[in-house]
Parts: sequence; structure tokens; C-alpha cells
Amino acid sequence: MHVPPYETNILRNLFGRENVTVFERPNQTTITPEQEYDRLCAKYGHEVVAKVFGEDDGDRLMEIVEGLMAEGRIPAQEQTLDKALEPELPQETKGAKKR
Repeated sequence: MHVPPYETNILRNLFGRENVTVFERPNQTTITPEQEYDRLCAKYGHEVVAKVFGEDDGDRLMEIVEGLMAEGRIPAQEQTLDKALEPELPQETKGAKKR
């Protein structure tokens, strides 16, 4: 399973540090800092997320996500949407006849 870097803290808490391996890989998912707390709570439960990131309704987690976006370690929602909305140019097939 591939997760954002900060989510490994939750996995280590649940499954033990020795059972979580970290690999560097470009992240293809897009997230918003405001929704990430809710996503993690839905996935792992509020108690686990609060134990790892604190009882601040996601403020600390939002700072972590925003910091990683600023560093370029995870993609920002706006950047990814801009790329998705760029029109694709048709590619010519090599050897194809033009009409």
C-alpha cells in the first residue's frame, strides 16, 4: 500500500515500526489539507488519528500536509487540476498516411 509520508506514523502505531517499510515514490494522488483529517479518521478511526497527531481537530495534520506540499513532496490539488485540464495534443502515428 502506498500512502503519504505522514500516514506512515499511523501505520507504525497500528502495526509496529518494524512492519512498515518506507520507499520514496512520486505520489499520484491529489489531496486537500482540509479534507485529509476527515479521510484519515474515516480510514483509521478518530481515536487512532488523535493519538498520532493530537486532539486538535486536524490543525497539526493540516500544517504537515501544507508543509509537504510546499516542499513538493506531495502534489498540490491546484497544480494537478491544472495539468488535468490541459488539452491533449493529438499524436501522429509514425508511418501513418495524412489525408
